[in-house]
Amino acid sequence: MAPPTEEECQAELRDAGMTEASIDGLTALTQKFKEEFPIAQASADGPDQFIKEYSAEAEAFKSSMPSDDQEIYKKYLKKHGLEE
Repeated sequence: MAPPTEEECQAELRDAGMTEASIDGLTALTQKFKEEFPIAQASADGPDQFIKEYSAEAEAFKSSMPSDDQEIYKKYLKKHGLEE
């Protein structure tokens, strides 16, 4: 079975009641990873620094989400086998 598309993920989170601001932020993080990770892999430093910085940015964003959105996101990750 193919993983859900970005649009399907957004729709699922929206249907669960997540705010648009949180959906937009998570989408931006996903886009950043898709665009910047390949560049980091090809760099002389490798991906380690990018992963460190990206992880810190992602954690900061998730912590800033409203508590209801954080719960929705945790359930979403668990449902899709992506638990943190």
